Amino acid sequence: MAEEVEEIKHLKEELVRYKKDYWIIKGRIEELDEQEKNLKDELERVRDHLSYYSSLVSDMKKKMQGRKTTDVFEKL
Repeated sequence: MAEEVEEIKHLKEELVRYKKDYWIIKGRIEELDEQEKNLKDELERVRDHLSYYSSLVSDMKKKMQGRKTTDVFEKL
């Protein structure tokens, strides 16, 4: 009987420890999910900026190809 009581006590302590570990892990997973969402948003902003600047450079190259070198210096 005493052994059963000790075993039950031990199992309860173990269960409490596992519950603590569970909540710690769950909290960390939520933090990582939030961080992942923020990183995806930031990546989307970077892609938008990259697309904008790539388009801008492409347009500038087209304008430069259509001009003579003397036209460029005259505008300066």
